[in-house]
Amino acid sequence: MHIREATPADAALLSEIERNSPLEFADGTSVAIDRGSDYFASARLMGNVRATVASVAGEPAGVFCTTVHPALVGGERQRMLYFHHTRILPRFQGLGIGRALADEMFRHWKGQYDSPYWYISPLNAHSQAFARGAPGKWSFGPAWVSLPCEENAGPPCGRLATPGDAGEIVAILNACHEGEEMFLPYTTESFVERLERDPAQYSWANIWLTDGAVVGVWPEGNWIGSRFTDASGNARSGRSGGAVLDYGFLPGAGGRLRELLRGWCTWLLDHGMDELTAFTSTGARSWPVFQGMAAEVSSFDFWTPAIPEPPGARERGLYVDHIYF
Repeated sequence: MHIREATPADAALLSEIERNSPLEFADGTSVAIDRGSDYFASARLMGNVRATVASVAGEPAGVFCTTVHPALVGGERQRMLYFHHTRILPRFQGLGIGRALADEMFRHWKGQYDSPYWYISPLNAHSQAFARGAPGKWSFGPAWVSLPCEENAGPPCGRLATPGDAGEIVAILNACHEGEEMFLPYTTESFVERLERDPAQYSWANIWLTDGAVVGVWPEGNWIGSRFTDASGNARSGRSGGAVLDYGFLPGAGGRLRELLRGWCTWLLDHGMDELTAFTSTGARSWPVFQGMAAEVSSFDFWTPAIPEPPGARERGLYVDHIYF
């Protein structure tokens, strides 16, 4: 086995590994992600990302990606190491490649993080087995919500944000998510930096603002596709939809958040995408808004092995930055 750091020149190779390493679920269904020719598109939105590729006897076998970013857990600022886009080709599974890739990542980031973390669907038997026995599993996790665009489409709402709106946007986001675990309040500077990482994918034109509410959507389907296979083996391919990366509303403005989401559903339909997705949790202020619009809600298990779940976390909610997923 040989492990090395991946580079942009490996993009096609890494996409091929991921396409051929579907996530398999306990109900017999599976989904394969296709990042096309621009494997590192979503990684550019994260910022500081490292990808490693493993080979066996010279043949590519698997890929792991990680990033470190700050978050608040239990009111304390923590450096969180996130594992994502982890795939091992089926014919190489069970050989310890995943453990070897994880160990290499831990060595690389040693001293630069306070805890790793990860999300795993309860239906993902393989990944659940990988995490079984790990400490730090929380008593609850985030909820991924799927908003069908046809059912939720509404008229345009609000206006495009500009750099001059940064202070107002930050105030809305911070007020909405205050107290949610894993949410690090923005400053004007940190929010502007977020929108400058890759403006072609996500910047001011992707953020709609109205009185007391804001929604920023990444048109994920422009960069990522999926292949779904049902329990009978029937497969269908399609583009991903839009992903809500930033959202918030002030007290009393939940209806305006809903109107912005409906307007985004119409925009996505006009651009060939039929789904808008977001993360929330049952304790979050946003839960009633998303729950009322969602056709599907999927729960994820959540681990922070080096940090225990803070008291009262379930009531405050768990924030997921959709960039780091």
